[in-house]
Amino acid sequence: MRVIATAGHVDHGKSTLVEALTGIDPDRFAEEKRRGLTIDLGFAWLTLPSGLEVGIVDVPGHERFIRNMLAGVGSVDAVLFVVAADEGWMPQSAEHLQILEFLGVERGVVALTKTDAAGELADEAERDVLDHLDGTPFENAPIVRLSAKTGEGLDDLRKALDEVLASNDHSETRTNRTRLFVDRSFTITGAGSVVTGTLSSGRIAVGDEVQLLPGKRSARVRSLQTHGRPVGYAEAPRRLAMNLVGIDRRLVHRGQAVVTEEWLLTDRFAARVRAARDLKHPLKVKGAYELFAFSAQASCRLRLLGNTKELRAHESAFVIVSTARPLPLVPGDRFVIRDVGRWETVAGGAVIDPSPPRRLPGGYDAELEAREPLAGAALADWLLARDRFISSHRLLLLTGSRSAETPDGFVFAPGALEELTREAKQLVASFHRTQPLAPGLPIAELKRRIDPDVVDVVLDRSDELVVDGRFVRLATHGTSELSPPDRATADEALRTLTASGASPPDLADVGLSQQLARALERSGELVFLTPNIAYPSGVWNEIERRVVSFVVDNDHATLAQIRDAIGTTRKFAVPIAEKLDATGVTRRKGDLRELGPRGRELAER
Repeated sequence: MRVIATAGHVDHGKSTLVEALTGIDPDRFAEEKRRGLTIDLGFAWLTLPSGLEVGIVDVPGHERFIRNMLAGVGSVDAVLFVVAADEGWMPQSAEHLQILEFLGVERGVVALTKTDAAGELADEAERDVLDHLDGTPFENAPIVRLSAKTGEGLDDLRKALDEVLASNDHSETRTNRTRLFVDRSFTITGAGSVVTGTLSSGRIAVGDEVQLLPGKRSARVRSLQTHGRPVGYAEAPRRLAMNLVGIDRRLVHRGQAVVTEEWLLTDRFAARVRAARDLKHPLKVKGAYELFAFSAQASCRLRLLGNTKELRAHESAFVIVSTARPLPLVPGDRFVIRDVGRWETVAGGAVIDPSPPRRLPGGYDAELEAREPLAGAALADWLLARDRFISSHRLLLLTGSRSAETPDGFVFAPGALEELTREAKQLVASFHRTQPLAPGLPIAELKRRIDPDVVDVVLDRSDELVVDGRFVRLATHGTSELSPPDRATADEALRTLTASGASPPDLADVGLSQQLARALERSGELVFLTPNIAYPSGVWNEIERRVVSFVVDNDHATLAQIRDAIGTTRKFAVPIAEKLDATGVTRRKGDLRELGPRGRELAER
């Protein structure tokens, strides 16, 4: 399916032409019928000779209703530009053309209407149209002479639309996530709230939970219709009517976006803005401006970047746009700016950075220049190259396109994780050299030296860094880093403790400081039971063997039997039994101990 919009001066026959093409009168209001002009958006549809289904948004041509026109042309594939042959090019023709350029609509067909009444004026009108289209994206657009009244040229128009839409490659979109800007909302008795709009990206289905932004009001899709018939789901691009339940109709209005997941809401973004071709006065930062994006509108302020002080006709510059209310925008989204005081379209542009820093860094203009042509995966790659890593959630919000999902929520540029791991290892190794007896570098310190958001990811993904409580150490860090005096003290203490068997002296009594003792624990040379009681690993292995052997022979053991089996006193038997329980060698059952899972493994060896 494709979606097109009409454009052109008031009373040039847009609505009459749509009705002649489709058999549907797009004028919905009694006042429109009475006054003979379109006030708000109208909708119709047809099937072209190729079988392609087309939705038509009929927009008002009168300058007083330009806001309604802007609401209808933000998400279309092409335009049906209408010029009356008996009047030729008119002021609103020019403004509509400029708006279409700003919104990036580059394909279309020109319908030269009312040829039955124009006579010889049709040739002059066509030349006039060609002159005004020269140098614009529509300079090669086909021009079809026709009369909606007699039907002459309607078949040629359908054929021309077919050819233009067939050449419209819709494979590249700004986002693959669901977004529909509401252009109309109303209530149907017995059904509740209904919204219409163009699904410009993504997919939506009956039963989906949705949000309306801004406001984050939740609803559920009860039913969907496209071109008057119900559907179970729809994929972009498509005109849709959506029945929502769970939300008061009074909370739904034009300009909101229906989405199925979280979007970045921005009230400040960076963009390239270009002044209108026929601007009669310079565009300055001081002024009352209104921004139009899709069907949304908001008052806005402009800040020209660099040395630019003002923009003259057709000049462009990078600009920070601040809006009075947040909008769900992503890079590439286009907008139009109107001067409220002069009541004219003055500029248009496209979003580049939806979340610029509050303090703009030096060279930010150059960054925008590099980012401007990028979208989706290409933009994600650029951001990763700049920042090395980004959370997958933020990358999704900044680009509007899905990136690789990761278990820990971060996406890294090629080689970035390895580089960050090397930095962390160097910091930990340096700490080990200066404080070899310390348990490791405090993780809080590592987070001060490396971005705190990513330290946990680096530690989780690295086999060479070991987290020990509040500290991190190298997996290879052990007693090999001890100084010769410390090594001599450790060896003497280990000999004394080994000779003492299952009833060792306190660590302080053998000359071991807590730091040195913990270093021996990390190296596997010492097993701690309490802060003051520890066994050389060989002695502890023998204690485990004796207890396991006793329990195998007797099915269980009391604390007193454990004490006697290893030849010690209750002072040592109690912490020994608790350590054996904690490590799974034994399992306590009342006053008895039986073999635990590790004990059974030891028994089988």
